[in-house]
Amino acid sequence: MIRTATIAAILTIVPGFCAEPSTELKITSVYPFAIQLGKTGEAAIRGRNLKEARALWFPKSGIRARVLDATDDLLRVELTVDSGAFIGKHAFRVVTPAGVSNEIEVAVSGAIPILVSVPDQPISHFPVSIAGRIAQAGAVNAYPISVEAGQTITFEVQSGFRGFDPSVAIAEQSGSWFDSQRMNRIAFNDEPLFFPGLSTNARLVHRFERGGRYLVQVGSASGQGTPDYVYELRMTPGVTPAPVLHPQWTGGWEERQFTRAMGSNWMAQIAARGAEGPVPKDPESFRAVKEGAATVPVMTPPGVIEGRIEKPGEAHVIQVKVDKAQDLAVEIETPEATMPRFNPVIRLTESNGNEIVTDVYTKLNNNGLYMMKMIQAKTTFSLSAPGTYRLQIRDITTDRAGNDFSYRVLVRPQIPHVGKLTCSEDRLNLQAGATKTLTVTAEREEEFGGVLALYAENLPAGVTALPAMEKPVERPPLPNGGRLERYTPKPQTSSLLLVTSPDAPASDLPILVHVTARPVVNGRLGNPIPVGDLPVMVVARRPS
Repeated sequence: MIRTATIAAILTIVPGFCAEPSTELKITSVYPFAIQLGKTGEAAIRGRNLKEARALWFPKSGIRARVLDATDDLLRVELTVDSGAFIGKHAFRVVTPAGVSNEIEVAVSGAIPILVSVPDQPISHFPVSIAGRIAQAGAVNAYPISVEAGQTITFEVQSGFRGFDPSVAIAEQSGSWFDSQRMNRIAFNDEPLFFPGLSTNARLVHRFERGGRYLVQVGSASGQGTPDYVYELRMTPGVTPAPVLHPQWTGGWEERQFTRAMGSNWMAQIAARGAEGPVPKDPESFRAVKEGAATVPVMTPPGVIEGRIEKPGEAHVIQVKVDKAQDLAVEIETPEATMPRFNPVIRLTESNGNEIVTDVYTKLNNNGLYMMKMIQAKTTFSLSAPGTYRLQIRDITTDRAGNDFSYRVLVRPQIPHVGKLTCSEDRLNLQAGATKTLTVTAEREEEFGGVLALYAENLPAGVTALPAMEKPVERPPLPNGGRLERYTPKPQTSSLLLVTSPDAPASDLPILVHVTARPVVNGRLGNPIPVGDLPVMVVARRPS
């Protein structure tokens, strides 16, 4: 009886602990997701706490917006796209008296007409674009089309919501034993290649052997659906350019991705983030030879090795000569094909074949107790003795190669410097008379031991930035983490306290605050390093 009574009490009390409604201003999607260049049309923006929305803020010009109506979770606006606006995705935020929202995007298409409602008759004129959404879980949108025999059409679905992975299929009415009217799938695509950093948008090129009526079906790859699952379906005659299966460098500093561009001044760029020491000399260029060659070239760091793995099982080698013990870094760039198609493996060995270092990071997974291996774009290590070593470059497999399996391997002395810098916040809404903390995470690369000074420029009137120290997050060491120091930087967080005076004027629109950092080594102040531009607004203090 005691156990039963206890359970009953819990069941009675728990419903009382309801979470308070969130006061955060947030937007999730815009529908239609696409709008035509030079046109004006209405759109609905979903989110929360939108009732007092007064404007849309586009950091880049080309789109004008007028608020028509607003409720807590829906905002109706009129969008006008200038004829000179760029074609592609335009980021925007919503502005209310409570501040500025997070950022989402709307797509601007060119001369292709955009349909919002599905016509009664099959679509037979191409190119055409359809703005749609998967409003419910398990739903599939179907669009009838009429084509001629031998016609080739490219079908592309662009997602307008981060959590939506679209798929596209073509179906024909070929029937079955049990249903002569059954629609059967004849072509399908989820995305050209699934890999972190690549788009999950669907693309399908199909040549219709027979003319007639077909259905183009758009759905969610996971079967999910909400009114936020918005998209643009584009149908173009012929074959459009295929997407680049190469994770795009989105800006900012990045040195641990295979797709970053290591130009001729790469080492100078790194040195400029360190504030100490002379500018390193430019690396010499070398070409490795195939494994088994009678003569193997010798390079002295710094040097760049360039080549391509053109035949399956092919391996390239070069000798690396060092005159003294030193700390080195090996960086790899894949300018064309990259992971997961081209997975470059490098091995530095002694003359007797003993491996010193590789770009394959191995650690023990503590949940499944199995080994995890990951290929890294940058590896740091120490050579304890002078000598001549052997560097091998190959693909991780023995059955994949190609003319686009090109590589650039930079072997250089380590240069202590500040690596990637990121802000934890994507915008700040400051109440008059209150304070807020802006946290920056810095990655210390190659044993950078200097001081890092943070700056916030272009602050709104009445706002002051002060250095701050937060309680550090104490993380236990990673058990069985392998040689973590070779493959990862040392992260550190620092903060700025933004103090807003009680009489600070409220902002009409966001102000972009420029956050920068400057390294300090041995009393020498280094060059400014951009961290990012942060939208900031001063808002009236809420009554307590």
